[in-house]
Amino acid sequence: MGQALPQIPETKQPVDRSSDLFESSVSFLGLKPTKNRFQWTLEVTDHIAGATGTLHGGCGLAAAASAMERATDRPISFIAGQYLARAPVGSEVIIEIDELAVGNRVTQASAVCRFEGAVVLRASGASGGHELGVDRAWPHSPAVPPPDECPIRPPTSESGHSFTDYADIRLAGQSPGEAVVYYWARLRAGIASSPEGLIALADLIPSGMRVSLDMAFKGSSLDHTVRIASAEESEWVLIRIEADAIRNSIGQGRVEIYSQIGNLLATGSQSFAISALTGPLDR
Repeated sequence: MGQALPQIPETKQPVDRSSDLFESSVSFLGLKPTKNRFQWTLEVTDHIAGATGTLHGGCGLAAAASAMERATDRPISFIAGQYLARAPVGSEVIIEIDELAVGNRVTQASAVCRFEGAVVLRASGASGGHELGVDRAWPHSPAVPPPDECPIRPPTSESGHSFTDYADIRLAGQSPGEAVVYYWARLRAGIASSPEGLIALADLIPSGMRVSLDMAFKGSSLDHTVRIASAEESEWVLIRIEADAIRNSIGQGRVEIYSQIGNLLATGSQSFAISALTGPLDR
């Protein structure tokens, strides 16, 4: 008979709640706890709204990831969301977390975000992991001009009050009609490289698709997946967006996000419905 395998002790690798970045990301989203650690509330403000005056999809998914991380007490590594309804500025969204499988190293969980009974966003994710001493990332940042040499991206909403309008986004490289678009971005309180910041900024894929299509359009996100590759802190992040395809009015694209010194921070993908073409490229 073979020897019994050694028992692996449970390792939680808890979230570092003492870091300034942790506190800043909580403040940025406006996520609030309730007496139930699996239930959170989110007030939809201009700072986390999209161009339509409703909850920005990336910010909604970031809030779901943040609630999941805090409910499981493990750092988020992956989250995928499906967008189902809208929540207007001034509304309160309820986020409910369900731990589906709690392992020694990783917790798999789901999040449901509701406004007035309607499901706004449904997400699944994984948090946790442990140190093996082999961490690395293969992609490296492309060569683009530094942020201070890049023009500021103009407002994208009619009101001038939305998540992307409040963010500092610079045009680091874009040629209308080409598949790849580059943006530099930073967020207030220096949280662009936090999991919440990366998840929210990954939702710029449709903006990049407008440049690649060389045409303006209206639309809404269908799904959004983000994988966190590093915990490195960086004031600026470089966003590389690549358009994949448009079929039957559904656009598809991918994103890679790098630190200011060129290390990979996150990857993601998204699909979105294009409701109408609105004319020449406007941003």
